[in-house]
Amino acid sequence: MSDIKIIKDLEELRDNIEDIDTDFVLILVDANVYNIYRKKFDFLNFKNKKVAVWKSLEGERTKCYDELKNALEFFLSKKAHRNTHLIAIGGGAASDFGGLVASMLLRGVKWSVIPTSLLGMIDAAVGGKVAINSEHGKNLVGAFHLPVNVLILKDFLETLPDINILGGKGEMLKYCFLSREINNAILNDSSLSDIIELCAKYKQEIVDADFKESGKRKILNLGHTLGHAFERIYELEHGIAVFWGMVVMFYIYDDEDHLVNLRALVDKLELNFGEPPWFNKTFPVEDIMNYIQSDKKASSIDRLDIVRIDDLGQPIIQNVLFNDIENKLREKKDELRKFIL
Repeated sequence: MSDIKIIKDLEELRDNIEDIDTDFVLILVDANVYNIYRKKFDFLNFKNKKVAVWKSLEGERTKCYDELKNALEFFLSKKAHRNTHLIAIGGGAASDFGGLVASMLLRGVKWSVIPTSLLGMIDAAVGGKVAINSEHGKNLVGAFHLPVNVLILKDFLETLPDINILGGKGEMLKYCFLSREINNAILNDSSLSDIIELCAKYKQEIVDADFKESGKRKILNLGHTLGHAFERIYELEHGIAVFWGMVVMFYIYDDEDHLVNLRALVDKLELNFGEPPWFNKTFPVEDIMNYIQSDKKASSIDRLDIVRIDDLGQPIIQNVLFNDIENKLREKKDELRKFIL
């Protein structure tokens, strides 16, 4: 179980790093985050600790085989030892990548994560699913390796681009259907800090109950079956792709009540996702199916697990045939070309 901490400022963040029981800290930091914060937060100097800093490529670009090899060889060249502690600093890609490096280095060293994106704070940094991408799909090469600490400092969001804030809130909408408490918190104007904490701790509870995703944890994939396909086909920000994944899944299963709820949440948060990327274009059923048939949610050569919402706060997992999904997409493809939430 990871220790999730809400941090008030950079000084408290430094204190938490100082308290980690190691004499050697490996910092793996997103290059963009490093450039913004290198003057505000010294990545090199901690009391009584040797430090090695690896600047990863920005965002998803870092989640590739070449960068994985480069990072591992760099830390090994610095004489990393078994009690070394790795700290990943950045958005969801940095925690995915950094956690995988930690899981492989010397057959596994302890690690912590400091998420700097909204998506990372509410989702990606929590749970210990770490991975890089393959040419065949997203996050197909990875491991389960829980971080010791998840240190959340909301101030990092002040330098986050608007598109990443929108993506983070797209992922946040997923939690509104999984948890009635989170749904109500948004509709009742709870602070962003409170909502971040609710999402992170909700995910933590699910992970504690099903770490290796053999059962209940699969509900966290709401919107991801189609979302990962949209992310790759249209080069969308992850959370935005997840939002459209939920929209289309609700639409093809005629879940009109959920579409109404989703519209209400989008209005409440004053979000603007614009038109879907396929609007007035061909809806790419074949491309979508090619992608999801190699997705890690596939349970056999002809079936996959999908997440449906029975009622608000009551997700269910259904095992369906690929052909069933394809038939529903083909049946609705002309309607989807014109549909705007």
